[in-house]
Amino acid sequence: MPGISVDRRALLGTTAAAALGGMLTGFGTGKLSVPAASAAEPGYRPFYGKYQSGILDRQQAHAVFAGWDLHWREGSKKDQLRAMLQMITEDAARLASGRGVLADTEPEMAQPGCELTLTVGLGQSLLDVAGHGQIGTLPHFAGDQLEQQYGQCDLLIQFCAQDPTVLQHAVRAVSKNLRGLASRRFAQTGFASPGVHGFRNLFGQLDGVNNPEGEVRAEAVFGQPGWIENGTTLALRRFEMDLDGWDEVDTAGRDHALGRRQADGSPLSGGSVDDPVDLAAVNGLGLPAIAANAHVALARPGSADEVMHRRGYNFAGQASGLLFASYQRDPATSFIPVQHRLAAADALNTWLKPVGSGLYAILPGVAEGGYLGEQLQM
Repeated sequence: MPGISVDRRALLGTTAAAALGGMLTGFGTGKLSVPAASAAEPGYRPFYGKYQSGILDRQQAHAVFAGWDLHWREGSKKDQLRAMLQMITEDAARLASGRGVLADTEPEMAQPGCELTLTVGLGQSLLDVAGHGQIGTLPHFAGDQLEQQYGQCDLLIQFCAQDPTVLQHAVRAVSKNLRGLASRRFAQTGFASPGVHGFRNLFGQLDGVNNPEGEVRAEAVFGQPGWIENGTTLALRRFEMDLDGWDEVDTAGRDHALGRRQADGSPLSGGSVDDPVDLAAVNGLGLPAIAANAHVALARPGSADEVMHRRGYNFAGQASGLLFASYQRDPATSFIPVQHRLAAADALNTWLKPVGSGLYAILPGVAEGGYLGEQLQM
């Protein structure tokens, strides 16, 4: 800030210091002194708004889901949480508009504009600190072989962009400012090539087909009742894929397991990717065109309450697979029952191993001068 040289992480170290940090940046009035972002410029997505970006808007090609566990000091946990969210808001607003964070050592890496979005969520542990909101945690699903490093954490930020270099700079800039306040549990990096009908996952299948659109999507994600107005939830699951085993499956077997044709994504009950999944359809032998344990049969919403918005990404390295990100207003009535069905009987489970799982309360959007989480009234 002009005329003041302050290490913000040091300010957050104690309750008194956090209060001082509040006065320096307008926290006492619930306002931030962040300059207006030039979000309307080409290549930039708006940071401010009713909802956080990175959810309803068009999926970017690259993502990092980063999770942290907080370190609490003496004093009010609410004050520490509020100060941290105010700092994250300031950082995110600057990065989303192509500016480096305060005291950024590589501010030039915040450009060029690449549609960067930062989407912030809290685990139930932090909702308990705030004293507002109840989303719970994800249960154990059949077949889970969860690894602690990819498990539930306190804070999650979804970073998405079209340029991986700008994306990684944003992750590092935010991570540096959280040092001493939190320990990073994971940084799960993903990629995709989104098209009209989703993207190809590493099995070669079209992923994200029949995602809800328009008002249906907005209602599934932000409709009421939800944990808070204009907020939603993110269920993040990490699936490792047995690609060597999948290589041994012929085309008919692959199509049977999914219930769609790998070639074009069309359901086995139809001829076009846009055709509805018809579980009553039969083939030339009079048998069900789509098997009861096919992925699409079990994933198909049984009611409007089960509709959710998927925003997945591939990952590769020592292990390869899918980061399955699902947004929904109420996981208890949508994601959890659907995932129980899939975990119990999905034909694709032969080649999938769930190793990560977590559930996060995505905060409502923020207006200029406000901060993420202010609706929690801490």
